[in-house]
Amino acid sequence: MPQPNLLSHHVALLHAALPLARPTSIIDVGANPINEAPYSTLLRAGACHVTGFEPQPEAFAELQRIKGPLETYHPHAIGDGSTQTLHIYASGGLTSIFPPHLPGLAALGRPRWARVLERIALQTLALDAIPDLAPCDLLKIDIQGGEKLVFDNATRTLSNAVAVIVELRYMQLYEGEPMAGGVDESLRQQGFMLHKLMFNKSQPMPHSQAARLNRRRTADQLIDGDAVYLRHPGRIADFTDAQVMHLALLAAGVFDSHSTAPVSYTHLRAHET
Repeated sequence: MPQPNLLSHHVALLHAALPLARPTSIIDVGANPINEAPYSTLLRAGACHVTGFEPQPEAFAELQRIKGPLETYHPHAIGDGSTQTLHIYASGGLTSIFPPHLPGLAALGRPRWARVLERIALQTLALDAIPDLAPCDLLKIDIQGGEKLVFDNATRTLSNAVAVIVELRYMQLYEGEPMAGGVDESLRQQGFMLHKLMFNKSQPMPHSQAARLNRRRTADQLIDGDAVYLRHPGRIADFTDAQVMHLALLAAGVFDSHSTAPVSYTHLRAHET
């Protein structure tokens, strides 16, 4: 895989070659900068604009501190417009509108993950209800089980999007969360299909012989992972040229889909002839 600076250069060349009327527009729900965003290469190349939402005050303050000229962030919680109860977990990465699912956490040997420090009322906003929201070519979302709630109230926002990056849960961590099946159903109803898994997280199930075995080789239980959904690629003939070009940039610079980018290019060339 090319080094980040070289990859940014390649993406910048592709961006310059595409006659796009505006930068690729990314909406990031749950933009907490714990890890580098998957679209960072596109940002470094100056090829996208990011509109992010992050309700946790410390994370929002950090985003404001490090943001560049192509990034805009808002301290809002995205959902369906209702007031939800936010569960603040001792392990900050688990904070969610859902309470802990104790059997799932016990099966993973992680009962301490269930410790909730505080419960606070949280007013949410539906993406479709936000006035003057930027266009959405890619929705990236990671909000610990609340993703389906967002999708079900973002049909207009997602109507022109070509891709979604979402966390899928395989092992239940929260009571009432929709899990991978619920997320998949919501996205398929809006015309998206599972394209690829970016990574999956798994760990060993706890047992009496755990100390004698190689932890990496016994990491059998899937927990969750990030997946890429594309607007149905079999219907690319129905895409606008702009959608095809945004898809090509995202495939090359965000989720490393080395067949999707050439498919997009081939489709554009066919339109020219």
